Amino acid sequence: MLRIISCLDIKNNFVVKGINFKNLKKINLPFDLCKKYKNNGIDEIVLLDITSNYTKKSLSYSSIKKISKIINIPISIGGGIKNILKIKKMFKVGADRIILNSICYENITIIKKISNYFGSQSLIIAIDIKKNYKNEKIFTYKNSGYINTNFFYLDWIIIVKKMGCGEVLITSINNDGCKLGYDINSLFFIKKKINISIIASGGIGSINDIFFLYKYCNINSFLIASLFHFNFIKPSYFKNIKFL
Repeated sequence: MLRIISCLDIKNNFVVKGINFKNLKKINLPFDLCKKYKNNGIDEIVLLDITSNYTKKSLSYSSIKKISKIINIPISIGGGIKNILKIKKMFKVGADRIILNSICYENITIIKKISNYFGSQSLIIAIDIKKNYKNEKIFTYKNSGYINTNFFYLDWIIIVKKMGCGEVLITSINNDGCKLGYDINSLFFIKKKINISIIASGGIGSINDIFFLYKYCNINSFLIASLFHFNFIKPSYFKNIKFL
């Protein structure tokens, strides 16, 4: 069964979208988009504060509480989350799961602590990957894609899995916002080498991009931003699709 997830990148209280993590443009207010997507049949919503590493701020508890009151679907929150206390507050105001990224490179044991405390199902590790086309190597990046961690992407996924991560959100920086398709090769390779639940992200352009990953890679979870934000397609479109 397909799991279609709307991604809302938030900067200065507005949902924004760019290409390759750059040239961000304002789309709408988070509350308005969440309400719209919920009414259009989205399965889940991801809220990511993409400036929290620099401003030291994250989504306010009041904003999350306001959004959680109007929708009855799972909400995952990411950005500026660095300790158990903040996670407790996030869950209290309506978050269903927490998303971590940059903090894991600084404190890898936080994954194990959260997994032991709340359960692995409460945690998603976001992994932003980028290919160097000169040598074809793919590394992970942190701080909203600005800093190369020098971790080979497969090595990092193995590490976070060992620490207790139950699901990874893999976003291709190269493909992000381009609407030319997911990084199918990397996703296929991950699924072949590592037994872990994957949310595919970055670059979807049509239903064909989902078809291959769903049928041949056993990936059923897909994060979508541009297609929804710019009204190319509605979440409800996916409800009637059946893959043979």
